Amino acid sequence: MKPNDRLALAVAVAALVPSVYGAALPPLATVRGEMDNVAMASAETHAMWTAAGIVGAAAIVSGSGEVVVIAGGMAAVYAIMYRRARKAVPGT
Repeated sequence: MKPNDRLALAVAVAALVPSVYGAALPPLATVRGEMDNVAMASAETHAMWTAAGIVGAAAIVSGSGEVVVIAGGMAAVYAIMYRRARKAVPGT
């Protein structure tokens, strides 16, 4: 696979991550402050593992390290954003 193709694949897989989180969870503003919502925590974990699975499968099939770095970074950022939003203290 040419370097340009690997980069395009990495960006395409990274673009799937927001779709996974958007399908599994409400927007961040809604998630913020719902600390004791068990369903929200479960959906967050499910979205995290789904995104990680997509990134991992694409990286293994393509053999591209760029997919791991770019799309994996996007998955990590979304996981951190949603985890921090859920654990935020209301009113802050």
